[in-house]
Amino acid sequence: MITDHTTNLAVNQLIEQTLALQNVYQPEFFDLSIASHKTEFEKLIGSKKELQVFDHIVAQVEELIKCQNPTIILQDPSALTKAVENHFQNKPKHEYGNWIYYPWANKLVHLLPEKEFELVKTNRNKHKITAEEQSILAGKKIGIMGLSVGQSVAITLAMERSFKELRIADFDELDLSNLNRIRTGIFNLKLKKTVIVAREIAEIDPYLNVTCFEKGITNTNLNDFLTKSKKLDLLIDECDSFDIKINARHLAKKLGIPVLMEGSDRGTIDIERFDLEPNRPVLHGMVAHLDTSNYNNLKTLDDKIPYITAVTGVETLSHRMKASAIEIMASISTWPQLASAVTFGGGITADLSRKILLNQLNISGRFFIDIDELIKDPEIPTPKVVTEKIATVSTAEIEKFIIQHQSLFTKSKHNLPDELVVRLINCASKAPSGGNSQPWRWHYQNGTLHLFMEKNAAQAYLDPQHMSSYLSLGSAIQNLLLSAANEGLQVTWQFTPQLLPTHVANFNFKSDYKTSLLEKKLFAQIEKRHTNRKIGTGENINQKKLAYLKFASCQDQGINLSWTSNLEDLLALASISAKTDLLRLFIPEAHDDFINREMRWTKTEVETTADGIGIDTLDLNHNDQVGIRLLKDQKTVQFLEKIDGGNAFKQLTTKQFISSGAIGLITSTHHNATDLLRGGMAIQKMWLAATELNLQIHPINVPLVFFHKNTKENSLPISSKSKKELKEAEKRLKKIFGVLEAQNPIFMFRVFESSDSPKRTIRKSTDKILSIGNE
Repeated sequence: MITDHTTNLAVNQLIEQTLALQNVYQPEFFDLSIASHKTEFEKLIGSKKELQVFDHIVAQVEELIKCQNPTIILQDPSALTKAVENHFQNKPKHEYGNWIYYPWANKLVHLLPEKEFELVKTNRNKHKITAEEQSILAGKKIGIMGLSVGQSVAITLAMERSFKELRIADFDELDLSNLNRIRTGIFNLKLKKTVIVAREIAEIDPYLNVTCFEKGITNTNLNDFLTKSKKLDLLIDECDSFDIKINARHLAKKLGIPVLMEGSDRGTIDIERFDLEPNRPVLHGMVAHLDTSNYNNLKTLDDKIPYITAVTGVETLSHRMKASAIEIMASISTWPQLASAVTFGGGITADLSRKILLNQLNISGRFFIDIDELIKDPEIPTPKVVTEKIATVSTAEIEKFIIQHQSLFTKSKHNLPDELVVRLINCASKAPSGGNSQPWRWHYQNGTLHLFMEKNAAQAYLDPQHMSSYLSLGSAIQNLLLSAANEGLQVTWQFTPQLLPTHVANFNFKSDYKTSLLEKKLFAQIEKRHTNRKIGTGENINQKKLAYLKFASCQDQGINLSWTSNLEDLLALASISAKTDLLRLFIPEAHDDFINREMRWTKTEVETTADGIGIDTLDLNHNDQVGIRLLKDQKTVQFLEKIDGGNAFKQLTTKQFISSGAIGLITSTHHNATDLLRGGMAIQKMWLAATELNLQIHPINVPLVFFHKNTKENSLPISSKSKKELKEAEKRLKKIFGVLEAQNPIFMFRVFESSDSPKRTIRKSTDKILSIGNE
């Protein structure tokens, strides 16, 4: 800070003098053969202190003569000297051509007249650009919206002299962070970008006509930008505003103006030849499904995301840009751009502009000039994750299995009608399952219902030793028993541990069962029960309600339910959950399982498979949905790991946890298959009881699976440091919930108040999961 009063006053005066010129971008011209110009010129040089004068007119004339007569350099040097003198025709050299004064730089430059200047300046363009082509370009009008990438385009066009008039538009001023990609000096900070570009063009070629729209493009001035004095021959779009992009294209289409856009990632090029294709949809039809007229009414970034992603095509971004997109508003504040990409884009755009203006390129479309793909080291192929294909077991194989092990099954004299069996299984199939894998297969024959594990649905990375599948099968059994009770059926049933994991349990039924009040209450919730991943209200759950959930679920010996709602605990658990969620992404096998086995990315995938997690069921806003889609790219995920990224997902997890009324943990005495099956039954009863109370449940089981893989199996392909951190995280979690040494955590979940999820996961049809054998 400047503290001396005299110094401070002097500096402020200089600042005011500088600010007086901050919007000046047009130089002053003096032709000394004109008396009035000469008078003003003399005033200028007499009044300006420290004026810098550059007079190289003789050297310029020498260049001119060489351009006009290239062979003169082969003659005696005196020939060039004589030609230069003849060119001036005894006129005083200082009166020849024009003197150009740049007020913002206090510099005075002596230049050739415009026609001669143009001849010399474009001489090296020949014959990449012919004289005829240069003449055509000299009559063209080009508009550039946006002056980050646009600055590089504008300067390149000016250097090649590819226009008669250049209209440039940007409302913004130069910030320090812009200097990573905009080529200018630090003394231009807080100057309007239009002024900076216009000044640089004037310093390159003062004879060029540049019109500035310093307020940027608005719906009010858009028509002027495209049509004033004469409509543009080409519109170059490098602006950030989506509504301006769309509105400008609609008007350009109406006026028959071609549009060119370059994205500074992967050399993305958009060409829309509205002059040749008047019926062409804007942006190649990528926004045709959206109501673009409503964009200005949207209030939040999340509401605007579907529009923005339709234009950018997020899945075609480079993996580093995808990773950066995930990190925006987490570890970085805006989209990254590099000077190399911006400069490259400026050159490409200027080149394409020339070809479009000269009718040497008539194509429309989106193109990529991706240097990373064009020039790269040979890739070392990474081994692909190969999952053993397990076919769905046929009904014939099931019946053969039952015959082989019939001595293990209880007999029944009571047969159920087929339609009743179907009703029971419909209810059973509404049970939750990890990744909506639905690992159940039912077979009814001779009065006995058999439950098999559908092994081709039980191969998930998060299902070590079928942990998750057993919990899911237990939940399905609980639904079956509640459904049977509702039908007035008494069920005699048993697990078949000696036949696991193939055969899970068998059930026999007879009538005249009196349904309990609790069974009626829980059965009534089967259709309503669902996973809810929303942000909760943060309100603590009434202790009586939590006690009811524990009562409903912990009726089996060995099952226990613990709670925490302490903020410090919630933050710790959120951190643990986020860490394991990221591990799931960073381990290639786990990532492949999540992306290609569990997730369903389109409506068609959901309807075709009738399993998995549809992305629209995740209760995510548009921004987070985009983030999830970006994770499909393995290179993006690898780069995220490299930069210790994924902060956006950490933030989402933290929001989910601290907005919960409580976090619950169900434990069992043992960790064998039958304990997990009984645990699944307890989970389902708890969940149905929560549904009855209008409480929402969100399973958070990834940490428990990774603890098992790390401690029990030692099968995680991670560093020893990460393994140690996981062990510490497991200890912390057990301490939070007061888990005794003999207890095994099997299910962790959020419980909270919120509205229901609008979308539910799909279920396979009954004919896919149930077979009924002949008597």
